[in-house]
Amino acid sequence: MTRYCWSAVLFVMSSAAFAQQGITFESVATPPATDSLAFRTPLPDFSARDLAGRNWRPADLRDKLTVVQIWSTHCIPCREEHPLLQRFFDETLTMKNVQVLTFALDSDPSQVMRYMKEKRYTFQVVVDKDLEPKLFPAVGGIPKTFVVGPDGRRSDAFQTWTFGRILMEVEELAKAN
Repeated sequence: MTRYCWSAVLFVMSSAAFAQQGITFESVATPPATDSLAFRTPLPDFSARDLAGRNWRPADLRDKLTVVQIWSTHCIPCREEHPLLQRFFDETLTMKNVQVLTFALDSDPSQVMRYMKEKRYTFQVVVDKDLEPKLFPAVGGIPKTFVVGPDGRRSDAFQTWTFGRILMEVEELAKAN
């Protein structure tokens, strides 16, 4: 049984025990999640070279869904998401309408290169901490994930979706188009 099933079983069992003592739980309405793959904000002009030497511009993000992650080698949650990001990158390599571009906020590109080599990650990485606030301003903390739509506009920062959910939504949207 998955942990979600166990959680449901434990909730039902504890609810029944509380009910025997005259304690009941009220249903509380939760606001709907505001996260969506709505592409609202155009990216400003930029030019950035990734670790492999490819130069990226906004035009390189058009006509595709681009998963963008902002991260750092010192960020533990970032490191935890990278195996899933690599798997997504590998699985979507044959899809012509999906790509991955990441921005490492580290100061030393050689440190990022060592990390990528050590972990055998092959997704694209731009090392430029000054570019991130220009492209994705006013959003705190890392890792941050955005999706750039085929029209060159980016999503808002995701507040409630997990990283896996974001990747799943991108893959479903790509398959539908």
